[in-house]
Amino acid sequence: MIRSHRLAAAAVVALSVAGCARFNSLTPTPLPSRAAPAAPAALPPGALLPSANLLVGRVIAIDAERGFAFVELAADVPAEALVDGAELRARTDALRETARLRASRHLRGRTLGTTIIAGRPAPGDEIVFPAP
Repeated sequence: MIRSHRLAAAAVVALSVAGCARFNSLTPTPLPSRAAPAAPAALPPGALLPSANLLVGRVIAIDAERGFAFVELAADVPAEALVDGAELRARTDALRETARLRASRHLRGRTLGTTIIAGRPAPGDEIVFPAP
């Protein structure tokens, strides 16, 4: 019985050493160099690029007489878009610009008050912040 335990232990050790040798190479993996990163590959003509506009939210109400529009804010609105005087743009789902807005200091919960500078926003229009 002792002999069978010794043989079983020897078999386990042999298999684990063989398995480790199979997965661990004897040559060290080279570390990435700290040199300047390689230039990005050129994009093919007509490739889609990410938009520079950052999503702020959607128009939920408009007071056309006073020139105000109220915006329900998105979950990850950029802080720069909430600064008093930041210029925002309203656009349809087809990405056609409908109005230019100016953020005000009136922020309550997830609702931002804006002043309509030009155009005619409509409820449901998407509001974006043109990133610098």
